[in-house]
Amino acid sequence: MADISLVAALGNRMDHLIGRQTVVSSNVANANTPNYISRDMTFERLTANKSASKNNSLKSTHSKHFAGSGAASMGGSIVKDESHIRHDGNSVKLDEEMFKLNEIQMNYGLMVQLYTKQKQLQQLVVRNN
Repeated sequence: MADISLVAALGNRMDHLIGRQTVVSSNVANANTPNYISRDMTFERLTANKSASKNNSLKSTHSKHFAGSGAASMGGSIVKDESHIRHDGNSVKLDEEMFKLNEIQMNYGLMVQLYTKQKQLQQLVVRNN
């Protein structure tokens, strides 16, 4: 059972990192958009009840929008960063966003390595039995 929960934890962390990369990439894309407030995703365990996940789900404002899964399904919640707002109302700091993207890439690589090692250990156990 410990192996299954480790694989699940690695999967949850990888899902979170994918979601966080999407949010941070959106910040970079909107770096020059007036009144855009920078966002980030926090890592939380998937223990929220169904009503909480409904509150974090993506809302469709047009009939042709895709339905999204929202941050709650990726193990996190989106928070706004209003600590530094420029004169045009934008709060994106490109140097910090690039640092976050680099951090996300390194963490994702680490999760892939851990997942690969776990898979190799499981294969070793199966071969030896």
